[in-house]
Amino acid sequence: MKILSAVLGSPFQGSSSEKIVNIFIDRLPKERWDTALVDLSKISSEALLLRSKDKALNASIERVLNSDVIIAATPTYRATYTGLIKTFFDQFPENSLSGKLVLPIQTGGSAEHALSVEHGLTPMVRTLGAVVANKSIYSWGEHWNEDGNPGQNLKEMIDQSVNEIINTSG
Repeated sequence: MKILSAVLGSPFQGSSSEKIVNIFIDRLPKERWDTALVDLSKISSEALLLRSKDKALNASIERVLNSDVIIAATPTYRATYTGLIKTFFDQFPENSLSGKLVLPIQTGGSAEHALSVEHGLTPMVRTLGAVVANKSIYSWGEHWNEDGNPGQNLKEMIDQSVNEIINTSG
């Protein structure tokens, strides 16, 4: 069984990036994947800033380090990823993600920051030795229907990413 951990970097529950992660996970064959969400908004900010120890943070880091596939999902803040996701990955030892496949997922308000996933999130996880999936996802308002459900383009992006992860990870 493959282990997948999705790291949610939004300070708000129910964010677009979390919705994409949940859709992605729902499309994986359940009998072959052990999945878990690591919601950084639920971890002590003191621990994320290295000011205190926290069991939830330690368990989250251990879960991610033991994963075969990691999803790093975040909204776009100031043209890049959130501080939550940055402070989390700052705690990982050098090369600790070597041999692990990471799928970056980023959401934003417009297409103007579409390259932020390639210029920010992707290099951050590569500095830890990760192999980055080719079919990363950047989504903005245009990809969502008025009822809050993903539009056809977003569904296709998610399907492409799911297929890549399944075919790459076995």
